[in-house]
Amino acid sequence: MKWNDVDVWYTNDGVSKAWQKKTGNSTEINLILYRLLKLAEVGNVYPMIVSTRSNGRVNIAFPWLRQFNRTVVYIPVDSTRKYILDASNKYQLYNSIPDNLLNSYGLSLNKDNKTYNLINISCPNTSRKNIFITADIKPDGKINGNAKIYDFDYHKMNSVRLYKTEGEEKFKEWLTEKDNSIKIKNMKIEGVDVDSLPLQELLDFEMELKGVDGDYIYFNPNLFTSLRTNPFLTENRSTVVDFGHKKKYTLTASYGIPPNYLADALPKSLNLVMPDKSISFQRIVSNSEGQIIVRYVIDFKKALYVQDEYPLLRQFYKQMFEMLNEQIVLKKS
Repeated sequence: MKWNDVDVWYTNDGVSKAWQKKTGNSTEINLILYRLLKLAEVGNVYPMIVSTRSNGRVNIAFPWLRQFNRTVVYIPVDSTRKYILDASNKYQLYNSIPDNLLNSYGLSLNKDNKTYNLINISCPNTSRKNIFITADIKPDGKINGNAKIYDFDYHKMNSVRLYKTEGEEKFKEWLTEKDNSIKIKNMKIEGVDVDSLPLQELLDFEMELKGVDGDYIYFNPNLFTSLRTNPFLTENRSTVVDFGHKKKYTLTASYGIPPNYLADALPKSLNLVMPDKSISFQRIVSNSEGQIIVRYVIDFKKALYVQDEYPLLRQFYKQMFEMLNEQIVLKKS
C-alpha cells in the first residue's frame, strides 16, 4: 500500500477501492491495517482519529471533527502500555508513537459498544543521541578523526527518514550542519531496518580549522550534535514550543594535541540548570597527557513549553549555546 499524501479523517474512495488500487489516503491505509489486525484477533484494536502537528493541537474543551485530519490504529495493552500505529508513516518504529501526533489528543472509537474515548497522546520515554569522537589536531590546523553516533527512538526515526528520502550526500550535510570545513570521508550506517537496535553512524572525517593564528590554534569541540545554532533568537513568541518528546544528548570527545603545543585556554567544567529543572546542561573538560577530553550532557526532561515559559527558555538557550560554542585555545610552546 502506498500513501497518496492526502490527510483526512475519513475515506475518499472507500477502503475496498484503496485496497484494489494499492494506494489511498492516510485513513484508508490505516483502516486496512485495522481490519487486518481484527482478522488476526489482536486483542483490543480501535480506529482513532487524530491531528498531526502541522494540523494543530486538539482543543479538548470542544473536540469537533474539523480539528482532526487522520485516522490511525489504537491498541491499548494495559494501563501503562499502548500502541499507536500509522501505516502511512513508513519510518515509524512499531514501539514508538508517531512523533507528529505527540502532545495532543486522539478520539478512539469503539464500534461494538458505540462509545468513544479522548486519549492523551504523549511519550514518557527519553530519546537519546550518543556521540563518541576520537581525533587528532595537526600543527597545520587540521583535525583528523572518527565519530560513532548512536541514535535511539525518535532520533533514529528522524535520521532514517532523512537518510532514505534525501540520500547520503544530504545526510552528510545534515550531520555537519552544512559546515563546509568538515569533510566526511567515509560513512557506514548500521541498524536502519532493525527496530530494536539504535541507528549507528560510523564516520571518518577531516576538519579544516578556521581559527589558526600564528602560534595559536582555536577550535570548537562541539561536533555532530546538531546543537550548534540557537533556534530561539526572537524575543517574543506567539505559539507554544513543542519539542515533541523528551530527549538527551551525550557527546564524549577526545582530541590529541599536536607536538609542541599546550592547552592555553580550556572551557570550565560546569552545570547549568533551568529554574524549573526541565533542562540541564553539563560540561566536563580535562587535559591530561596530550589529550583534551570533553563531555557534554544535555537532558531535556520536558517536551512542551507554553508562551509564558518562553522568556526563561530563551534565556537558558542563550547561555547554553554560548557554552556549547566556547572554543579551546592551543598555544605553541
